[in-house]
Amino acid sequence: MFDVQFANIEYLYLLILIPVLALGVLLYMRRRRKALERIGNLKTLKGLCPESSTARPIIRAALALVAMALLIIAVARPRVGSKLAETTSEGNEIMILLDISNSMRATDMYPSRLESTKNAISNLIRKLSSDRVGLIIFAGSAFVQVPMTTDLKATDIFIQSVSCDMISEQGTALGAAMNLAIKSFNFDDNLSKAIILVTDGENHEPEPDPIQIAKMCQQKGVIVHTIGVGDVRGAPIPVKEGSKDFIKDRSGEIVITKLDELSLQKIAEAGGGIYVKASNSNSGFPTVYNEISKMKKGEIVQYAEYDEKFVVPAVLSLILFVAACFVLKRKNRWIRKSGIFEQSDSNL
Repeated sequence: MFDVQFANIEYLYLLILIPVLALGVLLYMRRRRKALERIGNLKTLKGLCPESSTARPIIRAALALVAMALLIIAVARPRVGSKLAETTSEGNEIMILLDISNSMRATDMYPSRLESTKNAISNLIRKLSSDRVGLIIFAGSAFVQVPMTTDLKATDIFIQSVSCDMISEQGTALGAAMNLAIKSFNFDDNLSKAIILVTDGENHEPEPDPIQIAKMCQQKGVIVHTIGVGDVRGAPIPVKEGSKDFIKDRSGEIVITKLDELSLQKIAEAGGGIYVKASNSNSGFPTVYNEISKMKKGEIVQYAEYDEKFVVPAVLSLILFVAACFVLKRKNRWIRKSGIFEQSDSNL
């Protein structure tokens, strides 16, 4: 049994258009038939126009719709079977640590700290085309959202799906996230390694100490860069995305979340990296990318596990489109004499 996958599976949603278009064709044919019935008897009209055909437009539309469906499948890039191919490239290992605590809902960055950061990470990933990239999300606890991978397209999809609701345990465990990042690296290869810590810096979990973890990272050859998200003056935290209600403390006062630049500067210094403050005009990621691009690159072995089969539906689609072009609205004399469509026309 073949293992079928699609490289661009999101394009398959376009197949919804096929039955919609088919319904549109049927409604058009029905409307046309009723218009002819108002003019006169269909058999009489058919006798007056012997070269007209009711079957041919339907056949042409059917061929075009099937061709369109096959074209959509081709664009989705079906991959069938198992065909192992080894390729090599030069790159590094980068683990992105993304804060998804409630404070990342604050709107002192547009449209929010988290959404602005997600877009910036997506832009960074497009530049890291030859690197291994992973993603750890954290709040009061941390877990690996995307293990180290060269499939950056899949990584980007996972990043865009991240929300502050993914971890119920609130807080900002910077040390725990960094500790988990160290365990995610493969120290048996020759790749340079870096951590990009993206947070507002409000650390609510003193143990493990993020500065001590950053020092340990540097000892292991892992550079730690930090990006501060938010405003040092602070901002209220919406109860949920887009809400005008804000989180309050036990005394009923609105909670204000502030960027802790000093802590992030100390972590970056201990980890041998740099600290950058993000803003609406500068996400900070281009500066960090410039630092990462200076790192010595190692050899990354990649494996293509599937045999691309998009050519098959693409060729069939082209054949059907061409065939549809040759199906004329009217019968020509040679085909009318052969009677190929007579049976079909008589049933319509």
